[in-house]
Amino acid sequence: MRKRIMVIDCSVNTLKKIKKLGLNVICIENKQKSHIKDLLHATDIYCEIDYKDIPLLKKEVGCLLNKFPVDAILSFSGDGQIAVVALQEEFQFNHYNQAQQIKLFKNKYNLRHLLNSHNFSYVNVKLINSKEALIEFANENGFPFILKPCIGTSSTNIKKMSTFKEVYDLLDREDPTAQIAEDYLEGIEISVETFSYRGKHIVVGITDNYMGQNFVSYGHSAPSTLQDDLLNKINRFVVDFLTLTGVIFGPCHIEIKITANGLKIIEAHSRHGGDHIVDLHRLVSGIDSTQWTLDAIYTDHWQESYLKDKYPAAAIRFFNLQPTNKTKRNTDESIIAFQSHIQVIKDITRSIDRHGYIIAKGENVEEAVEHCNSAIQHLENDYAEEFCHHSL
Repeated sequence: MRKRIMVIDCSVNTLKKIKKLGLNVICIENKQKSHIKDLLHATDIYCEIDYKDIPLLKKEVGCLLNKFPVDAILSFSGDGQIAVVALQEEFQFNHYNQAQQIKLFKNKYNLRHLLNSHNFSYVNVKLINSKEALIEFANENGFPFILKPCIGTSSTNIKKMSTFKEVYDLLDREDPTAQIAEDYLEGIEISVETFSYRGKHIVVGITDNYMGQNFVSYGHSAPSTLQDDLLNKINRFVVDFLTLTGVIFGPCHIEIKITANGLKIIEAHSRHGGDHIVDLHRLVSGIDSTQWTLDAIYTDHWQESYLKDKYPAAAIRFFNLQPTNKTKRNTDESIIAFQSHIQVIKDITRSIDRHGYIIAKGENVEEAVEHCNSAIQHLENDYAEEFCHHSL
């Protein structure tokens, strides 16, 4: 009997890797994905279920598993992983169960509390359960500080509070409960991709992040341009973090600030990074963490594997276009495609004011970034009225 896996919120790339291994798949999607459905075989299953409705999800998936048992339930997306936790706990998956790991990383207060209790990456933090609690944190720790959801999946609804006036204005507008307040960290922001197998931790790569307003990045590049001694320190710091938090299996994405008081964890996720960071590191390191995850589940003797095609550096740059008739005509098409150093240039679903992205490679990071900016310049010339400009 062929082996079978269930994936919540599957992507085309993930599906292709599953089929390459000769596996059957059950895809659980919360909206129509014809591009996924069209790639499935007769022995695969495609279900549209609102996987944020946990009682409904458990009922529907329970019926499926009675007829079509699976070896693992996975998701590489933030929203999908909440569903994975519910299903792994409901149906008692003992093999490659990431439920506890995902839950710890999803709850930002619990993660920070664990780290602080071990004096690791210490940051002042308070769970806000009343308006008074927010004022208490400001009085005790001063300004500036960050207010953000205790449980969240992206850089949304994060606020930097700099004065008491801002605090009181916020309290007039909204209820801050179910959020956390923590120190605002000054410094360079990076992210680290890792992979763990049976408690052994591998640092896949370190990413330089280019941050815009509202804590949302507008670009990334790899490998990191930091000095070797600092990179070695970050590697050790990340391995210690994964060990402390009990990570056993799978990819992780860890966001870090390099501050005057040392390295500080911002957030962590039990999946590879979004923003196509996984694609950057696939180009640079030859490591495909999605493939590694599947191989580790379905290969008896897993070992590290690397793609042959590697490049010295790669960068990604996001862009946005004002919605006009000119841009609407290109919604489902690549806007331009040219030059061999441009790996991907694509118009994507609008999210966090991002309408598209460019991935470029180069002989070094500076060249990869320049290739991104050159492509952006071509876009700007073609869509001058609609284009919103940022530079890496």
